[in-house]
Amino acid sequence: MPSLSAAKDVRGHSVFRSANARWIWKMLTWRLTSAGRWLLIPTLLLFAYTLTSLSWQAFIPFCYIVALWAIALAAPWVYRPRVEVAIRHAQSVIAGEVMPVEIEVEQLGATVGRDLHVLAHGLPDSVDALEHDGLPLPLLKRGDKVSVTLGLVCAHRGVLEMNGFRVETDFPFGLWRSFEVFRREHRLVVFPRFCELEFLDLPLGRRYQPGGVALAAAVGDSMEFVGNREYRHGDSVRNIDWRATARLRKPIVREFREEYLLRAAVVLDTHLPRWPSAAARAAFESAISLCASVSDHLARRECVIDFLAAGTSLYKIQAGRHLAFLDQILEILACVDSDPRTGFETLEPELSAQLPSISSVVCIFLDWNAARRQFVQGLRDHGVGVKIAIVRNAPCTEAPHDDEAGLGTIHVFSSAEVNAGLGRF
Repeated sequence: MPSLSAAKDVRGHSVFRSANARWIWKMLTWRLTSAGRWLLIPTLLLFAYTLTSLSWQAFIPFCYIVALWAIALAAPWVYRPRVEVAIRHAQSVIAGEVMPVEIEVEQLGATVGRDLHVLAHGLPDSVDALEHDGLPLPLLKRGDKVSVTLGLVCAHRGVLEMNGFRVETDFPFGLWRSFEVFRREHRLVVFPRFCELEFLDLPLGRRYQPGGVALAAAVGDSMEFVGNREYRHGDSVRNIDWRATARLRKPIVREFREEYLLRAAVVLDTHLPRWPSAAARAAFESAISLCASVSDHLARRECVIDFLAAGTSLYKIQAGRHLAFLDQILEILACVDSDPRTGFETLEPELSAQLPSISSVVCIFLDWNAARRQFVQGLRDHGVGVKIAIVRNAPCTEAPHDDEAGLGTIHVFSSAEVNAGLGRF
């Protein structure tokens, strides 16, 4: 049973599949305030008593309460919020962090806005508002504007659909709400939670990149001029072509390519049983967090990152050195899901074609067995440096041993260790 939060969306909940159940939910949470729900109980009791009593005195308190409810129900015709709302917030957030939402409310109606509150509308189950009852607004006269900041906390990674916000008032008695819904449907990407790695012991060699894979600005390498393009966020100011900028009246930068660079691949194992245990699911989420930490560390070391994960579909992206941004890897990690298939038969052809130009591969596994050993041995046969991490909350199918068949050190972590922050790996 979901919590009695007026900001939640219950359309996908099993308890509220029918329209009647959702209507009752709406009346209890959107319309009735907490005080209104409490007053409803004695109202119903008095109503039942008056039906069975022959005493006129029993009707007096009931009439007072009915008059109170009549005024509260009639007030929305006069004091219904007549406002305009402007909303600003980020398009992505890391799981567990508070996302501030800036909301500007402008009073449009001639009637003074009293006891106004602004709150989220139809939040997904994994998103909670810090202010469950919304943020109060001051008295607003026609033309007045006020800005408030609402905090949302996203508990889990994923791609969520946000439904919008609403402004409501419970004037005059705080029993019954009238509201106006402002639908702002958009996608919110919740990145996986991860900790910053201080050190990653990864042998990185410089390999020849045919044709210049990375289009980047670097110091100390011999680079070839490719052409001009529009300025993008993160480009070096030193590469601005001022003549082209003056001619086109917009920032233009020179683009170069280099033939030698640091390139590493990050491989994520997504294989879980069709009905995984809670411990296995927790290990999978921690493996995703570790993958994000490794990708973040490599991005800060100015490496080109080849990220591959085989889930329900093959995820593949190349990032770093102005090819793409870390956010794009994190967006994939927000969406990736487990798969009952091993996925190595899909990964190997994609990775083998790039191995001649890849210096090292970081493999993040969920178990250790013959299939994974064979996959790593194939990488070693190509002369690639391999870093292996296993995230698991139970003993592996086969116990891994250091320097097994020349594979080097195999690191085994639990979910608790990854979530606490490794620091060094």
